[in-house]
Amino acid sequence: MKFGVLISIFLVFISCKNVTEKKKETEQTRIAVDSLGLKIKTVEKRTENANLVSFLENPLDLQEFKIKKKRIVTTSVTNGMEYHFNPKLSDSLFYNYYYHYISQTPRSSNQITVFKYGQNKHTYDDKTEQLIEFEIRTNDSDLGKANLIGLTKTVLESGFGADYLTWDNGIAYSDKNRVLILEMENSKVKSYRYVKLNTEKIDQALIGEITQ
Repeated sequence: MKFGVLISIFLVFISCKNVTEKKKETEQTRIAVDSLGLKIKTVEKRTENANLVSFLENPLDLQEFKIKKKRIVTTSVTNGMEYHFNPKLSDSLFYNYYYHYISQTPRSSNQITVFKYGQNKHTYDDKTEQLIEFEIRTNDSDLGKANLIGLTKTVLESGFGADYLTWDNGIAYSDKNRVLILEMENSKVKSYRYVKLNTEKIDQALIGEITQ
């Protein structure tokens, strides 16, 4: 898929979300003390970007993607990372899927981490697994709206807003316990990772731990 078409699809996705959803607003109470010592409560409204929230809640149709990439994948069991969301169900584990792109030079792969449990936990077709993380280094149109490689910072801001954390090599968007960390090169996305976390406290220190 050509880069220009990719940007067009991304912008269409964003514009459609703008039509169907208004920006959410949450109220935060601030208590101020006046000169007489009286406490006055004021309500501040924080605007949330509905497009970003929607994306972080469901960035990838995992089952559909797996079907398309079934023939070029290897898997491995992993313990997961300390920062990963972990329901701690009995008879559960983490799995890594590695999707290889042999046509790329040098050869590369994109990685997806899932949480699995129950009798189907060792099967690729398990539909009860939960998406925990993906790390993308190669452009792949099968990722759908999650195909962000090559997008400019301007395009990202037009869709997800400019409320993000910065780190040494890029920016990070977050909502609740979900974070999207983008490595930038010449103001374009070079690689990125999405993580579902075990905490809602997301700062530069945590991003550094994830990206190290």
